[in-house]
Amino acid sequence: MNKSANNEQKPMQATVLSAENIVKKYVSGGGDLEVLCGASISLEAGDMAVLLGDSGTGKSTLLHILATLDKPGSGHVFYAGLDAAQLKNQELAKFRNEKIGFVYQFHHLLPEFNALENVILPGLINGLDKKTCEAIGLDLLADVGLGERATHYPNQLSGGESQRVAIARALFNKPEVVFADEPTGNLDLKTGDRLMDLFEKLNEKFGQAFLIATHNPRLAERGKRRFRLEGGIVKALGAIE
Repeated sequence: MNKSANNEQKPMQATVLSAENIVKKYVSGGGDLEVLCGASISLEAGDMAVLLGDSGTGKSTLLHILATLDKPGSGHVFYAGLDAAQLKNQELAKFRNEKIGFVYQFHHLLPEFNALENVILPGLINGLDKKTCEAIGLDLLADVGLGERATHYPNQLSGGESQRVAIARALFNKPEVVFADEPTGNLDLKTGDRLMDLFEKLNEKFGQAFLIATHNPRLAERGKRRFRLEGGIVKALGAIE
């Protein structure tokens, strides 16, 4: 007897990121401030996930630790079973450049470089020749809707356009995971919605795992998987089919 479609099992997805019991403290005048108190989170290949949390709850701190830009006080971050803490400085820098994309709240484009030059920086750092990098960069700019703006400089771009350049840059080396830290925080509502539309489109096209941090509950509803950071702990809010 054939199983019905409703009873068919979905194929298992590979876990690309697993963070376990992340603790992070900062020293302040009044003593130690514990921002993360054993936070754990995992992402599977192709996830479109959102991390919701009020301002000041430690979302940026957690994303920086997950992206290996900062170290936890204790706990571990694994990428496909590899403990990132075991990598030496040069190995870690190479790993980060190849496996991880990061989009900041402030786009951090280099003002003396045009859009294309900003996008291809990760490839040049990785040792690719300039012509190859430019071909990839132009394709990525087209993917984010800026194919005609390749030679424009950051001061000639709007806030939303600058963030799209930053997204293209984050995607350059085909990372396994893309983090975005409050990417819509400095944008108006309409532009922020368009940026979320773009994240969904890119997630669908490239199949990378995305984790987007936001304090906006309305934007958090856009995630297929949703998490909340509260009291230094990550709580799963469930998946949206």
